[in-house]
Amino acid sequence: MGKKQVRKNYYKKSRAQRRERVIRRLLIGFKIMLLVGGTVGTSLLLILAYDAVTQGSYFEARTITVQGNQRFSKETILKQAGLKLHDNILSVNLNTLRCMLMAHPWIAAAEVERELPDAIHIRVKERIPIAIVDLNRPALLAGHERAGIAGRLFYVDEEGEIFKPVESSDKVRVPVVTGLALSDIDFNDESRSRVFRAVIEVLRLSRFHQNVISPHALERIHVDRETGLTLYASFHLCDLPATPAFAGKADRGQLAGRSAVAIKVGFRDYGSKYSRLGDIVSYLKKERGFLNLESIDLNDSDRVVVRHSLAGRAATRSVAGGRDRRPSRRKEV
Repeated sequence: MGKKQVRKNYYKKSRAQRRERVIRRLLIGFKIMLLVGGTVGTSLLLILAYDAVTQGSYFEARTITVQGNQRFSKETILKQAGLKLHDNILSVNLNTLRCMLMAHPWIAAAEVERELPDAIHIRVKERIPIAIVDLNRPALLAGHERAGIAGRLFYVDEEGEIFKPVESSDKVRVPVVTGLALSDIDFNDESRSRVFRAVIEVLRLSRFHQNVISPHALERIHVDRETGLTLYASFHLCDLPATPAFAGKADRGQLAGRSAVAIKVGFRDYGSKYSRLGDIVSYLKKERGFLNLESIDLNDSDRVVVRHSLAGRAATRSVAGGRDRRPSRRKEV
């Protein structure tokens, strides 16, 4: 006889497995509840800590420094930034402060730093205007009509950026650039911006060679697309040698005036032209040649053409001590 086969109790085994699954799910749920509760509790603690830190008096701004401001006072800079003493330095957004400062047209760059526990440091770079651009003709810029801009005066800075309309309260004395159209100011198109780039180069050279033309002597730069650039400078009595003792009263009055001189520099080679201009200015100062000087033409690389007005003959004879030289109206140097 064969052995009787013993059957396993599958019912008892399945009940034990279900019990294990239930216990395992309960443990997982409990862990999730602990995790969620811990996260919520930690968030609440962090919020309470943030409120305590940002609203407490320990981190109040007791020191605020401002550097780089020349045109504006410290109070004006702080007002622009919306910052004041006793503000909590941890509650202010430094990037927001920086953007608020750079929103001012005279501010080119700004940096804001906090120093724990109670200081904020602000450094600004103000724009330096080097000219006023007279956009005197309506034009198109990059294919879009800019109504209301043409015919207005704007400041241009050292980087060649037009940043602000001219206002009477600005009290800025810089040369005026005439003859430009709005379409000339487009750095995306090299051919269209050629004239404007030439103007910026000449302005930079003028600031560098202040011994040639003093900062306040250069009054205007006129742009002509055919003949190039012409500088108009006024040479005052202080730019000339001392008035000779033998000059009469009328002569002294004439010497005390100023002579507006047209300096024709055309296009290109502005560095070498300024070098030659420096030589001719030194020569004219020694010879008192600024009296009724009409123009200086630097377009020819081999010579400099100096032209006097017809009214300058009598003045030149008087300054020469009574000797009648009768200089020609045009002189090549």
